[in-house]
Amino acid sequence: MPTIPRSLRALFHGRQWSPLLLSALGLGLFSPALRAAEAGMIFGTVNNASTDNLLQGAKVAIPALSLSAFADNTGRYLLSSVPAGTYDVIASYTGLDPITSRVAVSAGQRAVHDFDLTTGIYKLQEFKVAGEREGSAAAITAQRNADNVKNVVAMDTFGNLPNMSAGELAIRLPGVAGALDDEGNVTGVIVRGMGPTLNRVTVDGGLISNSAGMNRQFQTHSLTGAMFEQLEVIKGHTPDQGADSLGGTINLKTRSPLSMKENRRITYNLSGRWAPSFAQHIPLRTDHPFHPLFNLAYQEVFSVAGGERNLGVSLNAFYSENVGGYFRTIRDFEHTTGSPAYLWDYRTQDAFNNRKQASVNVKSEYRYSPTTKFILNAIYNDANEPFNRLYETRAFTNQTAPNATTSGVVPGYTDRITTVRPVATSVIDVTETMQSFFNRTRQIDLGAEHNFGPLQIDWDANFSRTHSSLGAANGGTLTHRIAGIGWTLDRTQSDLYPRFTQTAGPDITNPENYRPNGFLTARDDNRYIEIRNARANFLYDLPTAFTCSLKAGFDWREQMGRVDSLARRWSYLGTTALPADPSIIVWDSLKTGRKIPQWEIAPFIKHDAPVTPSLWNEDLYYREQQKYTGTRQVTETVTAGYAMAQGKVGRFGFLTGVRTEKTDDVSWGWVRAHSGSTAAQQVADPVGSATRDYAGTGAIR
Repeated sequence: MPTIPRSLRALFHGRQWSPLLLSALGLGLFSPALRAAEAGMIFGTVNNASTDNLLQGAKVAIPALSLSAFADNTGRYLLSSVPAGTYDVIASYTGLDPITSRVAVSAGQRAVHDFDLTTGIYKLQEFKVAGEREGSAAAITAQRNADNVKNVVAMDTFGNLPNMSAGELAIRLPGVAGALDDEGNVTGVIVRGMGPTLNRVTVDGGLISNSAGMNRQFQTHSLTGAMFEQLEVIKGHTPDQGADSLGGTINLKTRSPLSMKENRRITYNLSGRWAPSFAQHIPLRTDHPFHPLFNLAYQEVFSVAGGERNLGVSLNAFYSENVGGYFRTIRDFEHTTGSPAYLWDYRTQDAFNNRKQASVNVKSEYRYSPTTKFILNAIYNDANEPFNRLYETRAFTNQTAPNATTSGVVPGYTDRITTVRPVATSVIDVTETMQSFFNRTRQIDLGAEHNFGPLQIDWDANFSRTHSSLGAANGGTLTHRIAGIGWTLDRTQSDLYPRFTQTAGPDITNPENYRPNGFLTARDDNRYIEIRNARANFLYDLPTAFTCSLKAGFDWREQMGRVDSLARRWSYLGTTALPADPSIIVWDSLKTGRKIPQWEIAPFIKHDAPVTPSLWNEDLYYREQQKYTGTRQVTETVTAGYAMAQGKVGRFGFLTGVRTEKTDDVSWGWVRAHSGSTAAQQVADPVGSATRDYAGTGAIR
């Protein structure tokens, strides 16, 4: 008599699990012999004769028996519980002509029949439309066969997108919008109005780790879509899917290596992005005009261990450089709804970032027997931003009500012209920020599919890890300031490029008049995300006159997120000006003629330390404090189970079921002691002060 393993008893403890446990184990203990002994099976593949692709989702039906089945991701179908006899079997697929074949079935035997579908449309201009047509037809078929509200699209449907990003494709589907960064990259997806942190991104149904740190958002721009075949947006979740997505799930599906009839297939794509000199670009972009994109896909089917075409291997290699360069202005006006309103804060920014991405995806499928297939999938992805530069010039004053003597803003302003008096609070800040970002994602999945006729079992175990380094790219952030500046901003001729005129104070074009203000800071942060996941599903087709199946399964997931910080900062001890870099030309100076000096931080700091230590004083307490306040961790464990039934009676389909989830969260971090150290103590003994303030105060929640 079968017994329940101890591991399963431990996993599904508690009275609330009894119905789900009995359903899952009951389905797992069914054997193929439960079908009537006289019944036979029809087994085979459905192929596109024009492209040699095996067709996932193709429908194979016996109308006389009201019996049908869909082909799996390798194009194989199985019609079980077929009484002995000869039947008309119809194979159909979106965009192709259906085929009817006469198939004889013997009692207790398996009849093998393959279908080769085609269409007269291909006879016209096959070489132009086959690829896109094939992908779109597969997506439409998957969407049509879905049991819930789902949008499916082939990755090549909209042609070559800027960076082959999955996010760029997802936002073109109904009900999906993009969360954009300053460079225009789709960093997250909004589904049905729910923000990126309320949706989930999966690969072949398994959650993939993200680079967003301590929230659930997956940053879609950090992973190429070139390694995937289809993208699914699931808006209606069924009991066999996770309950951790309020808006929807973005599922990225990899191509099956066994889904082709030829032995080997190699495709490649080489392209580039060019910023021509005759178009408008900021100087930083003009100096770096060309960036490549390359993708190589290799797919081959082998015959091993006495089998026939039973091992499929695919490899996808991708490299791209996605450059973003922009100019923008930011203005802050008087807090009033009336008119006129003076302008008290005017900023211009030049930004440049080159996002480099390299990835390798290796997938292998081994058909051990006609009923069992093993799947191994590995993803190696690096997203690197070695030098992310931002140059900002900010002219601002106080918001004191304009008067004749002391206010920053001079009375008599209009909606287009503001004049600022040279008081102490009327300053110009010139800030350069140099940062880097390096994201490494690794994922490995091992799973299997077992098809025993009426009983189908699939299981999967995966591990996903992401490590993100947020550095300073041998730079950091530093602000230079000049104070007591009078100026007029005139926006009558151009709102984007207004006329900025100095009216009083030290010469703003002379770098000798500027001094470092505040701290020179260098960030050094790390994010670690790890996901462990194991899940299994059991499906049993009932021997009823109509289509009906029972399904049950379990899902266990542990997700850990950790961040730490080793950030440092220094104050300037010198009395003279730091040398500016005349080679830095910003867009504002080209369009308006305002010659504000710019500074490059790299000559002042190397390897997260000042080049000339005598000119800088490090805030050692801040450095030690960051080791505590910047470090925290959370671990979430989800244990879930479900049971459901679905089927179809005539044209009426039904689905019902229940899912239960148990979520445990454990987090820890450092909190400051009730009686903290004084400023004098922090200067005299920074390490000891930080230790007394935080060590021993770790809190677990």
